[in-house]
Amino acid sequence: MKFMSKKKNLLLAAALSFSFATAAPLTTYAAEAPAQTYTQKDLNNELTMAVAWFQNSAEYRELCYQAYNAALDQVVKAVARHKSTDKPLAIVLDADETVLDNSAFEAGLIGTANAYSDKTWDEWCAAAQALAMPGATEYLQAVDKLGVDIFYVSNRSMKTQFEGSAKNMKAIGFPQVDRKHMPFKTDTSNKQPRYDAIEKDYNVVVYMGDNAGDLPIGTYHKSQAERNALVDAHKGEFGHRFIALPNPTYGDWEPALAKEGNYWKLTPAQKSEIRNKAMRKWTATQSQKAAK
Repeated sequence: MKFMSKKKNLLLAAALSFSFATAAPLTTYAAEAPAQTYTQKDLNNELTMAVAWFQNSAEYRELCYQAYNAALDQVVKAVARHKSTDKPLAIVLDADETVLDNSAFEAGLIGTANAYSDKTWDEWCAAAQALAMPGATEYLQAVDKLGVDIFYVSNRSMKTQFEGSAKNMKAIGFPQVDRKHMPFKTDTSNKQPRYDAIEKDYNVVVYMGDNAGDLPIGTYHKSQAERNALVDAHKGEFGHRFIALPNPTYGDWEPALAKEGNYWKLTPAQKSEIRNKAMRKWTATQSQKAAK
């Protein structure tokens, strides 16, 4: 988060106390400015800590290595017990923030009033600048050498984003980069029909993703409570058949925070307020006294 200077904060606080004394305040980030002046730029700045962690922390790298090691263990075991009469083996994984690091795109929004759009995402995919996540290339190449099919089931657009994505993935050493193994989105963002099609011909050893919707557990367009319940119902499969990657920057969890209506049609101030109302909070008594 790019915060204003202490002096600016004091001036803004004074102005707000005079001009908006009777208005119901927005909480946390949006409370720093009245709703009509809390802009897309302010909302974008909320990404700062998450993107900084994603790009710089040793802990992020640890989680990536842990995920790929766990997945590879499952693949090796499946290959060892596989019989010639069985269906061929496969792994199914998302692309973005599962093996592709797009954090530069998110970082590029910070400090600007630009919002995510199909056009800006098209441009990013065409630029082919995504990096391999730590350990991703080595993991995928190991799976490929074991003779296991790799399906990149992404919600990137097959029509406008396939070519740039394929160029990017080949450049960073990903194997099996072709239309058969890259069933990108053609109509619906619900991945279950694509999973069903793959499972007709393959024994899927591992599903991997940074989003609950990357797993075949039925979270598509579900509420936050329903998503959490579905994950809890499958808790025994995580670390085995299901491997999750960390992504604090975006995901289906965000619009699910809204109890009703279309989250994406809300103003930046409304989105910020919903995000912050969703959090459990504790404030020290001494901090409260100091603020008075």
